[in-house]
Amino acid sequence: MYKIIFLAVLCSISVALFENSYLIKNANKLQDFRDILESEFVSLVYFYSDQCENCQRAAGLIEKVAEDQEGIINVYGTNCDEINKDPKSNEQIPYCSSDVIQHLPQITFFEPPRQSINPYTNEKMIATEHRFQGEASPQSLGQYGYKFIPNHVIRINTLEELKKFETSDSKLNKVILFTKRKETSPLLKAMNIHYLERVKFGEIVASPETQSLLDEFDIKDLPQLVGLENNGDNTYNREIFDGDLLFKPIKKFVRGLASKDRIPYEQVNEQSSKKQEERKNRRQKQDDQEKNNEKQNVITAIKLDQNILNKQLLRNDKPAFLHVYKETPHKAWEDTIKKYKSLFDYYELQVNTQEDEELIKELQIKSYPSIRFYQVGNTAKKRASKISFTKEYSLDEINKDIQELIDDKTININEQSLQMQLSQYITDNNIVVLYFYQTPQVGLTYRVLSQLQEYHGKYKFLSFKNASQKVIDQFQIPNQPAITIIFRDVKDKKELEEELKPDQVKQALFTGKHGYDEIKSFLDSFDESKKTSNKKVQEIQNQEQLEEYCEKKQTLCYIALLNGEHKQVKHDDILTKWEYQLEVLDKIKNTHGSKQASFVFIDASCHDELLLKFDISDDALPNFVAYSSNKKIYSKLIGRFDYDSISKFIDKQYKGQSSNININSIQIIEKNCEEIFQKRKEASQQSGLSDFDEEILKEILEEERLKKKELEKELKKGKKKNKKSKDDL
Repeated sequence: MYKIIFLAVLCSISVALFENSYLIKNANKLQDFRDILESEFVSLVYFYSDQCENCQRAAGLIEKVAEDQEGIINVYGTNCDEINKDPKSNEQIPYCSSDVIQHLPQITFFEPPRQSINPYTNEKMIATEHRFQGEASPQSLGQYGYKFIPNHVIRINTLEELKKFETSDSKLNKVILFTKRKETSPLLKAMNIHYLERVKFGEIVASPETQSLLDEFDIKDLPQLVGLENNGDNTYNREIFDGDLLFKPIKKFVRGLASKDRIPYEQVNEQSSKKQEERKNRRQKQDDQEKNNEKQNVITAIKLDQNILNKQLLRNDKPAFLHVYKETPHKAWEDTIKKYKSLFDYYELQVNTQEDEELIKELQIKSYPSIRFYQVGNTAKKRASKISFTKEYSLDEINKDIQELIDDKTININEQSLQMQLSQYITDNNIVVLYFYQTPQVGLTYRVLSQLQEYHGKYKFLSFKNASQKVIDQFQIPNQPAITIIFRDVKDKKELEEELKPDQVKQALFTGKHGYDEIKSFLDSFDESKKTSNKKVQEIQNQEQLEEYCEKKQTLCYIALLNGEHKQVKHDDILTKWEYQLEVLDKIKNTHGSKQASFVFIDASCHDELLLKFDISDDALPNFVAYSSNKKIYSKLIGRFDYDSISKFIDKQYKGQSSNININSIQIIEKNCEEIFQKRKEASQQSGLSDFDEEILKEILEEERLKKKELEKELKKGKKKNKKSKDDL
């Protein structure tokens, strides 16, 4: 999911977008996108739908950008409704898929490649896609696009360099911009592309070192544009440009200097003053609306109590701050929230009651005001945290300690290991996140994200310090720190089970602000399972549901066999065993949900008819099986019912390393489980067990345990008599 703040605050316009705009081109066909991907110019593409109200509101903004950036950035409008009318177009143009439609409008920039041919693959390079994130305005969109414009303008610093500039490419006339700006003007860079190899462009930045160059041309006022018309003998007639430094006047001036075999820049029709006035009024309304709807994003701390402590602070694996005070807050608390924003969770406890006193005693906080810090980790690790910042600590001192406390768990790589590790992880269908940096340590935000449990198993977080220019060019990194994702792009999930093809390996460069929310949104957008992660694992209670999720789809069905009698039994001081089992399943689905499989659970202590089918005893619950109704086989978990064990079990399935057992079709009988449990409880209370009965029961359970142990040994040694297949699932 991508966060685009501007969508909610723009004014309304007509539904028929851009029909009267001569600056915005339609891009609704495959050929249009080929032109964009192969263009030498930066392109802005606005994806919209006729049914999207926010799309209508934001269109005025796009028109203003097109006016401001005429000749500098090409602006296109893509109607996803038109693309989706043709199934073939939808397959070939992946920018209007069903998940994208849900988040329209979207703005994407396409950056021309720095090299025409990839030196590693010898294939033609195409534009790099950069999806815009953040608050949009004509200025912010323009500035964002400028950094992608290729720069062919030559910087001239000395008289010797000027002479070399004048004598090279003798058939071409020259244009020099004298300026105070240290960065090359985007207008000049774009003009250079328009007349590439027909006019040569240079620039001289005014400074004490270049004063002799300004004197050579008698330049008094800046900026100033000068044309050099070649006389044929490497001498030039100098022509001072005396118009406005805008695209159209400069274009007209440069066109007069371009070589005779040039392709004339296409003429553009001037808009009537009436339409210009309409656009001006619309922009004014838009500005007024933006001011009226401006809201500050404020983070407030959660009030802490015993329940919040157990259910949230200790359970979440995200780092957290806890502010404890009685009358006077900690002097650095508000600034701490402002600095770290959504990178951490924030909790607050104002000590007023005896209950509050008991809570801080449990937390072993001896003085306040103080700020307690909880690192990334599980409940036990957080509960043991003793990292506190007393009232004397300043924000700078807190920040210094935080930078040292968050460990770097990323995989550090270098140029020698880069290709090997990328190949290994992509082959295993991991999403590879690669962080380029030049600072002493990996950025704090990236370190925190790389340790979150939700990314374990699916994502691989790599870090590359001081990469060579060769690697920087290969990955088209504009500046550092930078984050890019390498992933496997397939049209059908079944292709993930096949051998990796070179054309499936794709790269996406993160170009937004390096904030926690922005980066996390970028990471989550590459995992299909994240789009349905809010949906819990489905419970199966009858045959109809079983057929729906495990029979009709004809995919692998992962079934968790749970014990409903554990709903009141404590797992720890926070969760019951049943809650813990469901929590494990949710994490498993979030990690492996993109695979071609269904994830369900069944209360097998109630629906015990399945235990016989899967050859599982009731004391072996909870358990986990992989079931294929199509191939009539299953495989069951041997080991603990926890995240790591189940994850390894699933990975073995997809690598063809599982031991599978033949099975006939399974059936589940619809029952009132609560009623069954109640009757069992009553029967147990009425009958009771003598000491002798308990001894017999213990012997039976021990006998069952030994049988299970022997069975596990046989399975490991491959002695099981049932026919097995390692490739069927």
